[in-house]
Amino acid sequence: MMATDDERHRALHTLAAALRGQGYHVTVHRWHLVAESSEGRSAEVWVQGRPCDNGRLWFTGPGGMPLCEAEQTANAVAAVKGALCRE
Repeated sequence: MMATDDERHRALHTLAAALRGQGYHVTVHRWHLVAESSEGRSAEVWVQGRPCDNGRLWFTGPGGMPLCEAEQTANAVAAVKGALCRE
C-alpha cells in the first residue's frame, strides 16, 4: 500500500522537528528537507515510498540512497548528523 501525501508530509515534519531539537536549521520543501549546520554544511533528505517494501515510507539521501524507514526518526537523525560531519 502506497503512503499518502499526508503521511509523507507528517514524516518530513517529524524529522525536521527532531533535527531542530539537535540545533540544526531545517527547511522543509514539498517532499524533502535541507538540514544545515552552524558551520554552513547541508544535507538533503527525501521521503518516498519504496515499491520493494510494499510502498512503505523511507527516508532517502542523494540519488535515492535509502537511509532508513520513515518511522525510524532517530536513525534518520543519526544519518543526517553523519552526513554533515563528512562534508
